[in-house]
Amino acid sequence: MNKEPIYFDFASTTPVKQEVYEAMSPYFLNHYGNASSSTHKQGVIASKAVKNAKNQISKLVNCKESEVFFTSGSTESIKLAISQVFYNNLDKGNHIITSNAEHKAVLDTCKDLEKVGAQVTYLEVDENGKIDISLLEHSIKEDTILVALMHVNNETGVIADVKNIGAICKKKNVLFFTDATQSYGKLPLNFQEENIDLLCFNAHKIYGPKGIGGLLVKTTATTKSGTLVKQRIESINLGTLNVPGIVGLGKASELAMTKLESNYNRIHHLNSYLQVELYQSKRAAVNGLSASRSPYILNIQLINQDAESFILKNKNSVSVSMGSACNSRLIEQSHVLKSMGLSKEKADSSIRISFGSPTTQSQLDVLLNAIKSGNN
Repeated sequence: MNKEPIYFDFASTTPVKQEVYEAMSPYFLNHYGNASSSTHKQGVIASKAVKNAKNQISKLVNCKESEVFFTSGSTESIKLAISQVFYNNLDKGNHIITSNAEHKAVLDTCKDLEKVGAQVTYLEVDENGKIDISLLEHSIKEDTILVALMHVNNETGVIADVKNIGAICKKKNVLFFTDATQSYGKLPLNFQEENIDLLCFNAHKIYGPKGIGGLLVKTTATTKSGTLVKQRIESINLGTLNVPGIVGLGKASELAMTKLESNYNRIHHLNSYLQVELYQSKRAAVNGLSASRSPYILNIQLINQDAESFILKNKNSVSVSMGSACNSRLIEQSHVLKSMGLSKEKADSSIRISFGSPTTQSQLDVLLNAIKSGNN
């Protein structure tokens, strides 16, 4: 019987944990009430489950339960956050600041808004994938309404200084939105203290179900037109709630909180081990080497190997990717690596390795052997 290839694509998605599955199961089979129906027991049970999930999320990232909104995932959250801030600021400003290394969902939303009058500044990143904080501050104008910058880059793992970015935005009276899809449940996040106004996250990146995510909206976040963003989101974030999915997201958040530090330390050790072995083998170089990076993601440049060929050759033994799952079907250079100044040849030789709870050192040795034997 053929073995499944070893999975190294946890930044794309993760398996649902048994505890999460068991928490969700009753809300498919027994507690099937609509959380908006408060006139009977079934609805009350569902409503309490949603409230409990909000509590689990709030404990993980230090937000208020009332600041949690549920969506189908990060892409919906991104479009909802950016578009609502834009459309509710039309009389005061239309300028948005982001970077050219953001997730496609952010870039696509900004491109769509440019068609209806938005002015967007796309900050460049350096060879390590970092923006210039001073350039960000100088780019903020009187009509700037939003800064949208991700916390952890989904392709390289480069970490943005969200606390400093948020402080600048607060000083300039500009809203700050961060895509925390790759940091939620993995790195410490403090929604109240880091001057973040809007933040999105996803369940299936932390061993929860697909099709459910969230958007945090700070109670005090106000557009320049004087509109409370939270009120606008509340008015359109309607419909029947996905109670089983919400329960799964809440449980996954709870589990992530209990093992946040131990998981980080273990993954950091594995990431460091892999980097040392790759350096000594002289078969790969790390993209974004000098930047502060999440240990959960490692983007490497294979030496004298084409990434696509490597992936196809080793598809029965290891599962890695060439970058974001959202771009994997597009035969084009990674826009993130391109923004870092990598040539097409180097970008086409790069693969993303992402670590998860099941990852072991012996599994990494299999991957290392595949990389080392690539030119043999």
